[in-house]
Amino acid sequence: MNEYDDLFDKEIDYNSSNYNSNKGIDKLYEDINLQKRNGILLMIYILSMILFTFLSQVYIDIKYPDKDMILDNITSVSDPTFGTYDNLDGTTLYTFRYFSIMKNETGIELPIVYVDILLTDDDNNSYTLTIEKENIADGETFFLGSTANIDFYPTHHEVNIGFDESHYFYVLIGLLPVMVSAIAFLIVDWKAFKYDALRFKKDFSNHIGTIVIGFIGVWTALVIASYILSFLGVTDTSENEMVIKSLFTPDTFQLILLFSLLCIFTPIAEEVIFRKVIYNFFESKTNYIGGIILSGSVFGLMHVISYGDFIQAIPYILMGMVFGYIYYKAKKNIFVTIGVHFINNFISFLVYALGAYGIYNI
Repeated sequence: MNEYDDLFDKEIDYNSSNYNSNKGIDKLYEDINLQKRNGILLMIYILSMILFTFLSQVYIDIKYPDKDMILDNITSVSDPTFGTYDNLDGTTLYTFRYFSIMKNETGIELPIVYVDILLTDDDNNSYTLTIEKENIADGETFFLGSTANIDFYPTHHEVNIGFDESHYFYVLIGLLPVMVSAIAFLIVDWKAFKYDALRFKKDFSNHIGTIVIGFIGVWTALVIASYILSFLGVTDTSENEMVIKSLFTPDTFQLILLFSLLCIFTPIAEEVIFRKVIYNFFESKTNYIGGIILSGSVFGLMHVISYGDFIQAIPYILMGMVFGYIYYKAKKNIFVTIGVHFINNFISFLVYALGAYGIYNI
């Protein structure tokens, strides 16, 4: 028996001259008890996602039992106005305008009413303009209008009118499952977290350096991914990124919730699942390279699978591989990859938050 055989039942003297932070790491992650614990962590994550998805759908079905009737009673007071104009500055951009006056005759207040206008031309170029209005009272007449600069002359347009729940609702639906998962992970696996925290503290400067290297690696991966997507002719932003961006409004409380979601609980939950659980599973079946590639691929696909734009998985896959490599180089210290993930998400959060207040143009 060595000092790692009963790691979670024995206190280790980290100040001992015999202590080696590298010793027993591989043995630790082959331990059958740890594999069982990782299985529990994975089940917590999956069940949390399923539960809150189910509850959100039940809530919407109860609140809006007849969605077709609601849509039929969002009426147009006047015919919508469309127009496409050449820009006067001589650029190749065209300005598209849409204006419509509508009325809520549904009998209930609607959190959001939106119009999606799909613009296309004969060369299969496309652009979607989305306009929305929040908190529409029953009987209220309201205006929807906007303009967009596009790089082709649209010859066809398709208008889709809809309604939706508030941004608060979707922020909470995103926050609750990862928050519950992260807290549950800390409770179930607290001794492993404590172990990694002690290792992080003991080798603090090196771990901080690894976090900085990891952050540079992530952004390098994103630059490479952008070139790959450009080479493949992909210019659109991923649906996942667009959904996240749409949640940012100049609302302080909502931004606090988004910070909690994106910068605190998501890095904890995703790093535990994709690195501690999935990476170690694949590494045990192959090697560390297999763990990096396969866990990174799962990480990438999970960010786009709900939307079906699988080509957009490329940046997430490369990012996931960087996380996996940093996890390996940090001797599987989960706090290192959580740190890299936090910095990456925080910069995105800051950019979108400044954009919501009109301080920075995204």
